[in-house]
Amino acid sequence: MSKSLIEVLAVGYLLGMSIMFMVVFNNAVLYDGGTLVTINDYGEMVPELILLHFVVWPTITVGLYLWHKRQ
Repeated sequence: MSKSLIEVLAVGYLLGMSIMFMVVFNNAVLYDGGTLVTINDYGEMVPELILLHFVVWPTITVGLYLWHKRQ
């Protein structure tokens, strides 16, 4: 069974946005909390980094796997 165009575009959009936000966030971490935006005003940089790497990315990965596996 093939996926609908809307479903494929939605998954592609989700993956693209998550990659873009991870790149911006990782650049900010590398440059002491400041890049195009400042993300360390209240000391939240490290907890957000842990959340992104150990909650958000695994959730997206499992979701993509289950979406692809679904018949």
